[in-house]
Amino acid sequence: MLIAVPSDNAEGLDAAISEHFGHCAAFTIIDIVDDTIGEVTILENAPHEQDGCMGPVNFLKQHGVGILLAGGMGMRPLAGFQQVGIDVHFKGDANSVREGVELFLSGGCRAFDDAQTCGGGGGGCGDQDHQHNGHEIVAIDGPADVREGRLVTLEFELKDSDGELLDSSAASGPIRFIFGAGQTLPALEQAVAGLEPGANVVKEIPATEGFGEREESRVIEAPRAQLPPDVSIGAMVTAEDGQGRQFSLTVIQLDENIVRLDGNHPFAGKDLVFDLTVSMVEGIKTEAAPVEG
Repeated sequence: MLIAVPSDNAEGLDAAISEHFGHCAAFTIIDIVDDTIGEVTILENAPHEQDGCMGPVNFLKQHGVGILLAGGMGMRPLAGFQQVGIDVHFKGDANSVREGVELFLSGGCRAFDDAQTCGGGGGGCGDQDHQHNGHEIVAIDGPADVREGRLVTLEFELKDSDGELLDSSAASGPIRFIFGAGQTLPALEQAVAGLEPGANVVKEIPATEGFGEREESRVIEAPRAQLPPDVSIGAMVTAEDGQGRQFSLTVIQLDENIVRLDGNHPFAGKDLVFDLTVSMVEGIKTEAAPVEG
């Protein structure tokens, strides 16, 4: 089993885990044999301008990775990893690659959920004050338009192609992401590029540019007795494989004996319509990318 960890440098197990997986310097790849750390290799992160935030997904899949440990991730890349069969787990409090892998092997790295996903529902995207994922909020000198390296806050309504309301900022909180950091859907970023606070746009996003097509192979059946007695259709449950790795599933059908569980993203296979309003654009200061005026 190969585990990939986005890293700030090429120092192997001692490398610091990168908070921005798509723009990390390298991926540290660890071969796990019988729950023991084996061979460690370093893969320089490949450029992915053409594929956007799906670039690292395809890159790691091509190298046989089965598990990714990360600190934060946008909706689109998470859905991409799910589509290609790479399980994504939260690194927890681990700072180095070694700490992350050891925590995973001990069963302490839970599967990603909304609390770690940036770009939707507001959850896990940082606090609302003067930092976002550790970045200092700074004043913008000049137009406060949406551009690369700026923190963008969007109020939204999300509907399917039939007009059914799927989600909204009123229900889940605003969408917050750093523009150009691969934290949300590329098509959504394109829709608001260059806009200033107060601007509104409606963007149609086909399934292929959203959360991908559904895969029936990700739907499984299990004995009803394995789930809590009060579980209901639509509930998210956490399952565990034979090696102690956890992953999320949605209950789509159940009776007295059998439950059907769906490992696809809830919006997989849906053509989406986003009604977006830019509510705030903020500058952020990082060591790698100072804010431009």
